[in-house]
Amino acid sequence: MNSNPFSLLILILLILSPAAVAQPDGTALSPTDPVGKTTPVPFTITLFIPSSNMIHSDQVLDQINTLDGKGVLFGTSFGLSEYNGTWSTRHINRDNISEGLMDEYITSIEFDYEGDLWIGYSGGIQIYNGIFYQTLRDQQLFKDPRIQDLQRWHDDMWVATGNAGLHRFRNGAWTWFQPMTKNGPEFYEVREMVMDTHSDSLLLATADNGLWIVKSPDDPVVFEQIAPKRGTYGQMTHVKRDPMGGVYFFNDTTVVHYSPDAGFVPVLTARDLTFADIEINDLSVDRYGTIYIATDDAIFIWKNDQVYRRLSRFEGIGTSEVVRTVTVDSQNRVWFSTAGHVGYYHEEPDGQSPILVETTVPEITPDLPVFTPTPPPVETPAVITDEDAGSRTGGLAPVLDPIIHAIQAILAKLGIVV
Repeated sequence: MNSNPFSLLILILLILSPAAVAQPDGTALSPTDPVGKTTPVPFTITLFIPSSNMIHSDQVLDQINTLDGKGVLFGTSFGLSEYNGTWSTRHINRDNISEGLMDEYITSIEFDYEGDLWIGYSGGIQIYNGIFYQTLRDQQLFKDPRIQDLQRWHDDMWVATGNAGLHRFRNGAWTWFQPMTKNGPEFYEVREMVMDTHSDSLLLATADNGLWIVKSPDDPVVFEQIAPKRGTYGQMTHVKRDPMGGVYFFNDTTVVHYSPDAGFVPVLTARDLTFADIEINDLSVDRYGTIYIATDDAIFIWKNDQVYRRLSRFEGIGTSEVVRTVTVDSQNRVWFSTAGHVGYYHEEPDGQSPILVETTVPEITPDLPVFTPTPPPVETPAVITDEDAGSRTGGLAPVLDPIIHAIQAILAKLGIVV
């Protein structure tokens, strides 16, 4: 009987290496994970393939909860989609722009304190009150009409616009904080901004001028740099809110936590997730303090200072390992997007108590209309459980799936990417 040398090598490594330990749900611990320190619980993955009956695009640029907390809004490259058990999507109304989107490509979405939905585009903003859309795209108003991000702060709306810094809308009036002026910010382009509700501060990640904090929305507004461009953390270009207080700054290799009281605290690097050469694309944190990390090699769940679970094609996230976005919604569903799929991961954390942090909730006038489009007929999504996730091997899955995971872990340890 002829033997393949590579097959013999794999068999030997499987016997000798302690790298991968198969878990009951089919996942495998990484080489540094102590067995039994964290026990994964059952989970489900629900997938949606973009179509006319579901979300219309797999390119998700922003995501927020609906005001009632029961649904999710997605700003995508092809319309504004909502999921509340069924899907609906809004597009351009070419007959009447006040009754539809001004553009299909949506860069940011946010509710204001009155419950109106602000929608950002590459050429302006629309404000939707549940009946019609008000369009704002005057370049004299925004200086640069490319909307990078929207963030509500109490009764104000803060707007990051292209290379023109920040704008603030308050009581019907606009204020432009002109970059590089006496009282203006020392940066041009804000990539992302987020509220730290614990300290009531606005945190900013810029394109090439470091990290900043604004501790009060009132005039005179003071912009304080917390990490210079060439400093240890100045190359971070993304920021996400931590429900426990503070924020997470990150780039494609490193994640750090920041709060005004504690300053910067290192959290993890890409090497803490896997031996493979990967990049971090996105990050989100749930109310239990668990971190979900989207990479170009699956989703990593970071819990108790270790990798708790890795979600790849074999667990059922779709046909691509490259995960573009990850966002936790108000129901603790972890939404993700890949090339070809949008879906969510959900588990029931037995015995865990959520961490409650006071947040500012919009005060909605009782008779104020909200975003409630009529959903079209919907197809039943594919639901993948932890028992059948990745069962591409048919009836042999219980036998072959743990072996496949073990081989993957060993190859990654050797630096071989598959």
